[in-house]
Amino acid sequence: MSKVTVIRPCKSCLFRCLQGGHSPFTRYGCRASRRLRQPWNRVADSKCQGQQSEQQKPSQMKRNSQPTPQQEAGQPKRTAGPKRPSHYTGHQKQRRSNWDQVKQTGEYIKVHKKQLLESVRGPQPDLALQSFYRDMSSLCARPDAFIGPSHLNAIIGSTAKAWAPAWARLDQQKQQQARHEMHAFLTKMWQQLQPLLPDVGEWAAANLLWSSAKLGVDPDALVPGMTGSLAHQFMADMDAAAGQGFANVLVACAKLQLSPCHGGLLKAILNRLATADMSTFEPQSVANILHSLATIPAVAPSVAVLDVLCQRFGVLLKSRQAVELPTAQNIANTVWALSKLKHAPSDELAMSMVGRMVALCHVPRQQPTPQAISNVLLACAELGLPVKQADTDGLASFLLSLGRQHMNRQHCTNTAWRLAVLGHLRQAQLELLLDKICALSVRHREQSGPSLLNEADLRQLYQALDWLQPPQNARTQQQGKAWLNLKGRLGSLGTRPDPAEPHPRAQLVRLALTQLSLRFKATPAISGYRTAAVLEPTGDEAPIVVSLESKIYLNNKRSRLIGSEGFRQRLLRRKGKLVLITPPRARAGVQEVAEYLKPMLTATARGSLDAYRIQCKHISAVHG
Repeated sequence: MSKVTVIRPCKSCLFRCLQGGHSPFTRYGCRASRRLRQPWNRVADSKCQGQQSEQQKPSQMKRNSQPTPQQEAGQPKRTAGPKRPSHYTGHQKQRRSNWDQVKQTGEYIKVHKKQLLESVRGPQPDLALQSFYRDMSSLCARPDAFIGPSHLNAIIGSTAKAWAPAWARLDQQKQQQARHEMHAFLTKMWQQLQPLLPDVGEWAAANLLWSSAKLGVDPDALVPGMTGSLAHQFMADMDAAAGQGFANVLVACAKLQLSPCHGGLLKAILNRLATADMSTFEPQSVANILHSLATIPAVAPSVAVLDVLCQRFGVLLKSRQAVELPTAQNIANTVWALSKLKHAPSDELAMSMVGRMVALCHVPRQQPTPQAISNVLLACAELGLPVKQADTDGLASFLLSLGRQHMNRQHCTNTAWRLAVLGHLRQAQLELLLDKICALSVRHREQSGPSLLNEADLRQLYQALDWLQPPQNARTQQQGKAWLNLKGRLGSLGTRPDPAEPHPRAQLVRLALTQLSLRFKATPAISGYRTAAVLEPTGDEAPIVVSLESKIYLNNKRSRLIGSEGFRQRLLRRKGKLVLITPPRARAGVQEVAEYLKPMLTATARGSLDAYRIQCKHISAVHG
């Protein structure tokens, strides 16, 4: 075993190595000294070279004095030669010049973009847009300008970001003129991009489609075939696409309603999402993807795709980094999309999302909007999520604490109905919500009409009131008085809306009940819940409520009804014994329906329908 010279490291090397968590000593001394042993680095560090031991072992001196194999072969010792041949110099200079032009053009567009975004918020946004169009058109028309797909992407993206604030500050006449000018400018840009399409990557294609959606203009309407070409470029390199790229393309498909989204674009995206690595997907991307899938009518995402997206969102909720945690708007968009898609997340994820929303209510500048709270409660109600009473109470309390300038009456009516569907509504909460509605309606007092609320809002409030009505047999005098007081307050806001049109097969069910000689009410007091009839007993028996069944289940949980249907059935069970029947077929006869109803009603009446039969043979009442 040969001996090794131990070199003492200098102070700078010692400090650097200890700071990096490594030992400064190696088999050949300190790291800097080891580097100096290489012949091409001998003059690199004077400090470590000065620390090197001047006394070397004889064996090392002998080894250093031995000739190299190249010297033995008669070849000259390698020395620093001249630079590369001159024929490389021209290409390098040209490439460097092109790169400088690309950077200068990008900086030029960036400066004008900043000026545009500041100017469109001023008194003359139309002039700011015209100036930007003129400058960018001049830039693209210059013969010496190097314009690539990234530059055109930046120009169109800048126009998209400035369009909304400019549009909001223009009057109707100037809006039409601004739209015409924008279409003319975009046509030039798309024509400039057309020969460069083979160089457009997935990132630029996704951004260009998103910009078109923000502007509300289908590229095909200006340059035929452009949308299909951008979709093809995105699909060609879709494996390298990030979450934001998928989100941008789906947002464009949703807003522009591209049908059939240019071939297999949507199908390819859904297949890719089912197997994609989502470890880099941000919460905003996941929320946008789900929101877009819920708003595209031509798409039906599989349960596997939605499960993968939900799993990624659950991982982000558990992240320890504040940047990866979803915002209140991300959560609201995600749960709203899942409710529209009829896809229930796992119970753990549902409780985590609602818990995160409640926590954000107490964080300044991250608090949810009233619409976000309304969307979360809607999803919890429609999907039947097992959320905690304390969490829904927290969201309702925060909503009630907001001022009149942040919310409207619809937020209150939606909250009351959704809490009732969840079974979490209390009388005190409904009283506070009615107070809020009255306070928000002060500015509408002078409006003509007997009602302060529209029909949909009143229907929701009356259904919430029905949920709070105590049972007849378990009602105390104080409870009954409080409920009647609440009913009177609601009546001052508007009368109960008329029930919706009955099911077209409901009349056939009533004719079958008449043939069975059963006493029933064709227009029962239970209005608005799609009941066909209510059988009334003569003794102490409970009424039998006959209702047409509505089988609307969740896509990933076929045994769970959607929240509104489950709420309707729970309310009807409070009114009596509920019998759900399948709507008769179109050509069914009365006798056929009567034979279908008789065993079901007999089983519900515990074996005998005598208490529900008509006692008098000649009766003048008209049923149906």
